Amino acid sequence: GAGKTVTTKFIMQYLATLSQRCAEAKEGNAANPPRSKRPVVKKDGSLNNVNIEQQVLQSNPILESFGNARTVRNDNSSRFGKFIEIKFNKSGTLIGASIETYLLEKVRLISQSEGERNYHVFYE
Repeated sequence: GAGKTVTTKFIMQYLATLSQRCAEAKEGNAANPPRSKRPVVKKDGSLNNVNIEQQVLQSNPILESFGNARTVRNDNSSRFGKFIEIKFNKSGTLIGASIETYLLEKVRLISQSEGERNYHVFYE
């Protein structure tokens, strides 16, 4: 309820945007080759080339569906903690991220209080 998940999304979006601007500025320099994009499968099965910044941002909703649940006080309550390490190269371009999860409420898998439900992934 304190807005930690939303704040994290804003910070990640800000860092990804800065990194993307840095990379685009360098691409304008003839000495720097264009950044490569990686193919990602879309919902309809087609391929879409996505840069690393977008891949990092797109991973968050997947994590939330496996770790967030509806509680009596919050429809999207984080039932776990996560440590996100965003990695940059020396020039400030985002090159990757690693995410560690901890404190997952395992008890929620077998029972929920009245008015609550299990992790979102079981309802999608």
